[in-house]
Amino acid sequence: MIPAYLAQSVRRSFSPSGRSGRTEVWVYLLAATLIGVLFSAITAWFLAPALSRWASLAVMLLIAIPVVSLVIRRFHDLDRSGWWSLALALGAVRLLILEILQGSLGWDARATAERLFTWVDWAVFPAFGLAYIVIIAWPGTKRENRFGPPVHLNRVQQEQLP
Repeated sequence: MIPAYLAQSVRRSFSPSGRSGRTEVWVYLLAATLIGVLFSAITAWFLAPALSRWASLAVMLLIAIPVVSLVIRRFHDLDRSGWWSLALALGAVRLLILEILQGSLGWDARATAERLFTWVDWAVFPAFGLAYIVIIAWPGTKRENRFGPPVHLNRVQQEQLP
């Protein structure tokens, strides 16, 4: 079951059409987190700190590619337009900018940028976190909507057959 959902997420990495259920999202996020943590630990052990940070950032970006389509399809499962995902992308863009600052200019540059925008973190990003949790946890529409039929495990498994 879990490999079927993970394979579906990866296979549809560049396809925002259709719907993705809660389980597909949870499985991909869990697998991506585990891969990211393991890769970061391995690179930190074997590579210089600066090179390890850049390698971890590259893997983080590769892991994030399917998330874009996955979040759009999750909105579709909730019968919402995928354009709503642009609002949630601000949190990811912020993190990416901070990681690039740290990798290229060092920790002091990142700390300065974080100090300048502390009020944004406290005012806006808790709402982003709550929105992500709601999007992941809220059940999708039970019936077919304008984005397609509901997602069921048996359909996911049938798509795996040759």
